[in-house]
Amino acid sequence: MKSRQFFIFGKVQGVGFRRFVKTKVDALNEEGMNISGFVCNLSDGSVRVVAHASEEALQKLYRILEVGTIKSEVSSVESQDIPGDMEQIGNGFEILR
Repeated sequence: MKSRQFFIFGKVQGVGFRRFVKTKVDALNEEGMNISGFVCNLSDGSVRVVAHASEEALQKLYRILEVGTIKSEVSSVESQDIPGDMEQIGNGFEILR
């Protein structure tokens, strides 16, 4: 299991992006991907996703984030591994306000 954070840039706030991410992660979890973490808006207009999962699940999540919603316009996605153990996040995936 690895922990990774993703920063999504472009038109990604005010277009249902966080709910989209939550819905997609829930669907991946139904397939047994076991992704935990959160999604939140940042003050610079980007969105941050922190996820703890297998490498396979993180790669699938990355591809989903690159596409985005119908109303969003993703210009780039940056990702970086988070050192240490993030299992304390818990078992769920949530939207932070």
